[in-house]
Amino acid sequence: MSEVWSEGYFTDVDYIHSYSREINPVFMRYCLLLRGIASVESTEAYHCELGFGQGVSINIHAAANPGRFLGTDFTPSQAANATALAATYDSDSRFYDDSFEQLLARDDLPQFDSISLHGVWTWVSQDNQKYIVEFARRYLKPGGMLYISYNSLPGWSPAAPLRQLFSLHDRFVSSAARPTERIESALQFTEALLAANPTYAKGLPNLGSILQGIKGQDHRYLAHEYFNRDWDCKYFTDVVDALAPAKLEYVTTAFPLDAVDPLNLSGEAMDFLETIDHPIMREQARDYFVNRQFRRDLFMRGAIRLSASEQRQKLLNTRFVMLQTADSVSDTVSCPAGEAVLVAEVYAPVLHALAANAYAPKTLRQLLDEVHPLPYDDLAQAINVLVAMGAVAPCQSETDEALVQSRCSMLNLQLCKRSLLNSQIQTLASPVIGGGVTVGRFQQLFLIAIKQGKTRPVEWAQLAWGIIAEQGEGIVKDGKALTTAHENIVELTEQAETFAQTSLIILKALKVA
Repeated sequence: MSEVWSEGYFTDVDYIHSYSREINPVFMRYCLLLRGIASVESTEAYHCELGFGQGVSINIHAAANPGRFLGTDFTPSQAANATALAATYDSDSRFYDDSFEQLLARDDLPQFDSISLHGVWTWVSQDNQKYIVEFARRYLKPGGMLYISYNSLPGWSPAAPLRQLFSLHDRFVSSAARPTERIESALQFTEALLAANPTYAKGLPNLGSILQGIKGQDHRYLAHEYFNRDWDCKYFTDVVDALAPAKLEYVTTAFPLDAVDPLNLSGEAMDFLETIDHPIMREQARDYFVNRQFRRDLFMRGAIRLSASEQRQKLLNTRFVMLQTADSVSDTVSCPAGEAVLVAEVYAPVLHALAANAYAPKTLRQLLDEVHPLPYDDLAQAINVLVAMGAVAPCQSETDEALVQSRCSMLNLQLCKRSLLNSQIQTLASPVIGGGVTVGRFQQLFLIAIKQGKTRPVEWAQLAWGIIAEQGEGIVKDGKALTTAHENIVELTEQAETFAQTSLIILKALKVA
């Protein structure tokens, strides 16, 4: 690691190839609309992502949304990956490996309609936090939205000292050269420390299970989450105060389930929060009731409130589409208040209506006609819960969808071709929702087979097996490795048949396939 430019950030291991739906402009606008906040939708919009990692999210959003995208990630290999991916679909986006200070010093930047930073705030120094705030002050348009996610208190209180131990062990004790060995050594040290029964741990009976959960995560994620020199866990109000100089006002979270209080709070908690008039104080107090560990916040530079009538009309005109088949949607939803059962009398007709016409997108107005006599408020809440669960997504306009269809097809073809070599990226771009859809490696290989004119699932399975067998890989089923070609092809054929009957229908509705 080069301390000259890394500033203590863990750059010895590249970040995972993950996708974040929260920074999809379409999704952000929906979250704002849920809380009655107006947002600007423009085909000439500019969007910026600060710290884009491997560039998966920013490239998918650049392909699936009108407008232009710009971003920076100061790890050169990650910036190079993002740029190489952008070249595959003729993107006019610009990706840099500038630090935040260097980006701020540029004189060739536009005014942005949105600025996003996912997790970055926690992992950078206070100086870099100031550069981020100044960047937003200079370059976010009036009416623009800023998405910021970060580790938060009080939820992180039990585990924050564990993170400190990881980082200190890596700094003062570890002599290993390989990053994975350094990470494993720090985890073992911390486990041994807890086994010696420190007083700190006696008051936190769940600490052992927290550590085991951390140990089970991808080491590439652990490196960037826990092993940076700077790690700044904040209360919500600390972030509100930090962003105030950029004229940024907190408006809502990018977590739709937060709009449904009964799924988050007890009756006693709701009654108590109703006694707090100030919205910032109420939101901070709410974090104590849900024990918030990670916040996904939306701020605006000049929020415009919609009337109840305006909000209703905009929601009625919003299209929604399913991301999975209706019969695969869970009948329960996990939430801070526990696990809630979805009321069949409400959700069954909603899912049936969404599945009609081969799962084609439908406006809330169309759905309201189909589920009559279900009241509007019940329908809107049901859709919101399904969006929060990841079963449904809001759509962009059909006009915008048509503008980006070609770019999405080009990018998806290249992403599927990458699946011939590895399973790093398991997300494809949908022009319908302006964002990413999870599509596993085998499913991507099946799509390649379909592109080649193969019509039968067994043919798709044979193509997939030919690829992984050549790479010395095979399938593990129920914890057992399948050793023969026949066993692997049988299993792949079953997966291909299921894909044809379920996922492929959804991918066609999303215009991914």
